Amino acid sequence: MRVVALRDRVAGETLAMPVHGDGGRLMLARGMSLTPTLIQALQKRGYTRVAIEDVLLRDVEADETIQEETRELTIRVLDTVTSNVLRGTPGDLRPIRNAVEAIIADLRDNPKACIGLYSLCSFDEETYTHSTNVCVLSLSAAQVMGWLPGDLRQVGLGALLHDIGKVLIPKQILNKPALLTDDEYSLVKTHTEKGWELLQGCYDVGAVTAHAALDHHERLDGSGYPREVKGDNISEIGRIAAVADVYEAMTADRPQRRAVLPEAVHAFMMEKRGTLFDGDIVEAMFTRVALYPTGTILSLWGGYVAVVIRQDPRSNSRPFVRIVSGPGILKATDIPLYERPELTVNLILDDYPPETRRLVHATGLPEEKMTAKEIMEEYNLGPEPKPQE
Repeated sequence: MRVVALRDRVAGETLAMPVHGDGGRLMLARGMSLTPTLIQALQKRGYTRVAIEDVLLRDVEADETIQEETRELTIRVLDTVTSNVLRGTPGDLRPIRNAVEAIIADLRDNPKACIGLYSLCSFDEETYTHSTNVCVLSLSAAQVMGWLPGDLRQVGLGALLHDIGKVLIPKQILNKPALLTDDEYSLVKTHTEKGWELLQGCYDVGAVTAHAALDHHERLDGSGYPREVKGDNISEIGRIAAVADVYEAMTADRPQRRAVLPEAVHAFMMEKRGTLFDGDIVEAMFTRVALYPTGTILSLWGGYVAVVIRQDPRSNSRPFVRIVSGPGILKATDIPLYERPELTVNLILDDYPPETRRLVHATGLPEEKMTAKEIMEEYNLGPEPKPQE
């Protein structure tokens, strides 16, 4: 499996992960072939990426921090929340709590998993997927920080509903494929206070949880909104949601911009610890985040193209990769980037470059992989990495 940009050239490729639409309902099942008509339909709905099968990567599966069933349940719940808010119907908190409990259970069952977020949603589904990811990130940070089960439920509930106020913002503004005007941006900023009111009114979650909606755009130095409060005057649940919200938003495609390189977002957030973000929360979250999710295609120093095949518990920015092309490369090999510091990541690629695509289709690359020792020697990458004690 590899994750690629949704473009005409993927016509004929086979989906490695299903595509879901409104309310989490299945649109395209795993194993379906992408036709030009389907590609155009997905593009019109705002989808930007898909996961496709790859003969080089038959053994590579997507990171599953939470189960697919849990994610689908959560998105269905958020769809119901949206419908209730738009109708003015009092919300039932029980399904939302059940979704949060399911996420907590998945994280508890897989406590050492690195979170590899890859937003394969459409722009129209942005809030649902974004909110689910923010919930996962927030709960993971809170777990690392040692929050008790009852407090975790509050964190999860607040994080999942942190953007509920956006339901009352016109969709054409939220999904606008250009910079917002000052008036439009001012309107979008009201979603924090609208969310605060909805959570205490329609859903009666209490002030502690509702602060996730009110405070997730506040910053430690007072430069945030809506209240421009500083430091400890920002609720802890709001500070957690803020860190998760910024990371998820910056590393996902948006209507008006492409995703930012995860390692660049990591560097930015680490630099702004104590200024914009709570440093303890930033460090806690990044102990669980995989900066390069499995399936990501990377351009490495020296002209090599590689695909992330699994995460390395020793480093969230140096995963195991499968080198598929580069100077003199004839056979694929798996390398732990953690042990090869000279192989730096240059770019995340939208897909294989043309020359790599030709090589993959024209050679017996998938049938015969070189060992790490062979490739290190043959392509002058240095000595074979020593096994860890």
